[in-house]
Amino acid sequence: MNAWSAILPLFGVVVGAALQYWLSRSAEYRKQLHLSQSQSYVDYLQAVTKAAHSKSPEAAQSAQADAADAKARMAVYGTSRVISALARFEETGAWLNNPRAYASFVTLVSAMRHGEGEAQPDDLRLALFGAPKDKV
Repeated sequence: MNAWSAILPLFGVVVGAALQYWLSRSAEYRKQLHLSQSQSYVDYLQAVTKAAHSKSPEAAQSAQADAADAKARMAVYGTSRVISALARFEETGAWLNNPRAYASFVTLVSAMRHGEGEAQPDDLRLALFGAPKDKV
């Protein structure tokens, strides 16, 4: 009985330390994954914005390179919902020049926000593109 009194607390400490290590490592992995996802999404949105406002062929080419880099990271870290929405946007030509592309882009941004709270598509469209010219 006396031997168990000495072994059980030691065993509890070892199990507790192992669980703490495993749980903290798991939390750190999730944190890094979320950070990588978010950064790839932000980088892609910045590249699309840069491409839309580019004034020279060099600036457009630089924006396309930035977008390709971000898309590669999105393919690795992104959720399946984001990858699917990105594919739909790419089908439109990935250029914000028609209503279908605008709708696909809003869907993509909405997918990127998954878990960050619901935003109405019309609110996202207004936040991203402003009021339509014919309604101003």
